[in-house]
Amino acid sequence: MDPDLVRLEAIPQEVRRKVLDYVTGVKGVKPSELGYDASYLYRVRRGMVQVSDELFKALLKHIDVDEYARLVGSAPPLVEATPDDVIRVVKKALVDRSFRDFLFSMLRQAFGEEFREYKSSWVVTERDIEEFIKAKRLKGLSEKTIRDEVRYVREALVELNWSLTPDGIREYLAELKEEGEEYVLKHTAYSLKSFLKTVLKPRDSALFRALYDAFTVYRPKASSRISLPSLEQLRAIWRQLPSIEAKFYFALLAETGLRPGEPFLLTISDLDLEHGMLRVGKVTATKRAFIAFLRPEFLEWVREVYLPHRDAWVEKMSKAWQASNLFSQGVIENAKHKLLPFEQSRLRREVKEAARQVLGREFELYELRKFFATWMVSQGVPESIVNTLQGRAPPSEFRILVEHYWSPHHEELRQWYLRHAPRVCC
Repeated sequence: MDPDLVRLEAIPQEVRRKVLDYVTGVKGVKPSELGYDASYLYRVRRGMVQVSDELFKALLKHIDVDEYARLVGSAPPLVEATPDDVIRVVKKALVDRSFRDFLFSMLRQAFGEEFREYKSSWVVTERDIEEFIKAKRLKGLSEKTIRDEVRYVREALVELNWSLTPDGIREYLAELKEEGEEYVLKHTAYSLKSFLKTVLKPRDSALFRALYDAFTVYRPKASSRISLPSLEQLRAIWRQLPSIEAKFYFALLAETGLRPGEPFLLTISDLDLEHGMLRVGKVTATKRAFIAFLRPEFLEWVREVYLPHRDAWVEKMSKAWQASNLFSQGVIENAKHKLLPFEQSRLRREVKEAARQVLGREFELYELRKFFATWMVSQGVPESIVNTLQGRAPPSEFRILVEHYWSPHHEELRQWYLRHAPRVCC
């Protein structure tokens, strides 16, 4: 056990003596191995001298957390790191290359695959788009070709919240294929590969390779020929999820059929608690986003569990963001107003890991969208209603949902939803 992680001031003498007796008596650690002589430890055991912090630190190096818990009856009290501690580390890493290398090495050792997954994410900016355009012009491409490639890249970035990850790209391309957008799929994949090769490859070859190799131009890796999970399996996955925010994200996808990236585009003001409704309200060339409804039981869970948890997290983190001076006020305000302000890659990972434990196979988040559509149709819901709920309605149908805050058409959709929607949460 690392003694620097333990709050020594919170550990009373009787507990320290238990640890001393266990380490020296049961485990047979010699006084010399602790850095003390036998006569000193004799006085400590007899109660003539207290177990000092330094001696206790030496003892903790010879015992692990499980042994400590079995001996004492509870885990050791740990020193809590604060957001300010993280900010200090990041600031030092920004100006000290050797410290940065040490930090990355520690993160790789401590978090392994999880850290590598975070490194497989590229947050794209407008400056990256401008760099892409300039590079294409230098190559002599026509303005129309450049304009077309940029349009496909931008549409993908909007859907992926301007963050490119292997899973996110595959799911987006799988969605285009599922919805019959073969032409758009081909050109989007080609444009994304061109964008990665032009802008990212010169900067970070490892990250470039992770993203570039995650998909092909003609066929996404996510297969549409899978056996979808059952409702009971989805409920088991929901119960297995380790965090409140992951439970909210998973239930939202499973019970509404939203695209995996859409919840991260919503703000807290898009949640209508009165009508149990989410207003996505966006229209692009290939997507007609829409509204989504929440079942009363899920809505109650959101009110009583998720929203208080989210608000507490936002309050805590916004203070750290302000103090760090690493983010502009606009970035901070945008993050504070997101309905789901948590790290997207972490939530995806938590869902995939829980699903792997329940299903015994790899799981793609887009399966939840297909599950919703399949479930609703099997319950007798007309395909036109399902298409409207999932944002596939023709523009004439969708316009009513965008232009009116509440209409008879909203109520009709809501009644279809409440009667037949799958119940995964609560």
